[in-house]
Amino acid sequence: MLSQVGQALAQVPAETGQAVGLWVAALLTLAVLSSVVGRNAFYRLAEALFVGIAAGYGAALAWTSVLAPRLALLVQDPAGHWHYALFFALGALLVARSARRLSPLAGLPLGIMVGVGAGLALGGALSGSLVAQVRASLVSVAPADYAGGTPGWAQALDAFLMVLGVVAVLVSYHFTAEPRRRLSRWWQALVRPLRGVGRLYILVTFGVLLAGALLSFYVALGSRLDFLIGDWIGPLTHGGF
Repeated sequence: MLSQVGQALAQVPAETGQAVGLWVAALLTLAVLSSVVGRNAFYRLAEALFVGIAAGYGAALAWTSVLAPRLALLVQDPAGHWHYALFFALGALLVARSARRLSPLAGLPLGIMVGVGAGLALGGALSGSLVAQVRASLVSVAPADYAGGTPGWAQALDAFLMVLGVVAVLVSYHFTAEPRRRLSRWWQALVRPLRGVGRLYILVTFGVLLAGALLSFYVALGSRLDFLIGDWIGPLTHGGF
């Protein structure tokens, strides 16, 4: 059946396939853009198609690129690839979650997944973010260590602002009880201005992130509108399709 469908699609002219693909892309784009007037049936149809196609593609990719090759290795050489059997058994236990009586069996693979994921996330955060950020913050703020003249002062000022931002943001997340001793009160009075500077850095960072997200949104919107006007409406007005 699939081979017959493939042969039938192979006989379709390339121009026809391109035209059909263009119309499908244009109609789905209009269906997604129709969400500006509310969640209508066309938007829900496009949403369901996107989720379904993404899930189907992900499942097919996982089978062809991950599961099937390892299953073939396990069948060909069980002694050399016995650990794949353990992985398949743990994966099969996840299916038991759908049955109420067998659902406790799914706790073992879920616990392994959560533990391994937490370990990888913590290790990656420490080695890839925290340690690297600490090393990047240990810079000189002396203009003599950079280029001479105005560029050296500019680079030193940039390094000072970076170090000040790191320290101020860390201080802004330092919460303590009401100070009772004189030394504690002095310390709180000293770091209070830094907390304000740290909150300012955080607000600027959130603003930049929000601006980047909005810019990405408008770039994507502009590209789809350009597709509709240039690739779809343009050939229609000139009798292309």
